Amino acid sequence: MLFFIGRFIIVWTLWYILADKKRWREIFPVSIFAGLLGSTTDNLTMHYKLWEYHSSNGLHPWILKVMDDWGIYMVVVYLFIQWLPENQTWGKMFGYWFIWTGLAITIEWIHVITNHMDHHLWWTYGHSYIADWVLFWLFYEFHKKFRLKSLSNDGVSSRAK
Repeated sequence: MLFFIGRFIIVWTLWYILADKKRWREIFPVSIFAGLLGSTTDNLTMHYKLWEYHSSNGLHPWILKVMDDWGIYMVVVYLFIQWLPENQTWGKMFGYWFIWTGLAITIEWIHVITNHMDHHLWWTYGHSYIADWVLFWLFYEFHKKFRLKSLSNDGVSSRAK
């Protein structure tokens, strides 16, 4: 229980320290999308268990899911979008994706070795790693299409180009 609560507090503390809060209107739509997508996959895996989060202290499963879906998923995606390279060449974007997917798989590995997550059926770290690449691409594309610009001087928000 303490693991998930501690992780939730650490993640949102990192957001508070590292996030460019002036860009929240631009970035939060993709963060909310990440939380909803995480919630969807967590609910699907309740019926077809590919992976499972669990607490050694008996924390209710829906609390674990809420802490994931509205915690780490949202913050990681927010920071991923916030720090996108300005000059987005193929090489820079590949390296950027490599770093972020490495971070994501490391977080998953920590969950597994601390016995807070298990893989089931045919799911492996390789599947998670490929899924992370796809998800980060999806979040990148979602942000390009649906982001909002920051509030302009006259207080009216507008869509990004």
